[in-house]
Amino acid sequence: MAHNADVVAFVQKHAKLSDQFEAHFEDPDVWSSFERIETALTAEETFNIQFSPEELTALTTPKSFVEMIESKLQ
Repeated sequence: MAHNADVVAFVQKHAKLSDQFEAHFEDPDVWSSFERIETALTAEETFNIQFSPEELTALTTPKSFVEMIESKLQ
């Protein structure tokens, strides 16, 4: 499945992985817990979506962010 280019670009920017994004797509060590929360809050503002507390705990990898944001945009 192809991912939404805007969502991928957003997560790629916040994961600070311009060249290595694909290699770290499922890597939970890409960012700290603070950076994940900061990215989640920015995603809520950027895409006009809301994450539940349970969803926030599931956002651990760039892939999980992309998939969760895309599911909220449908």
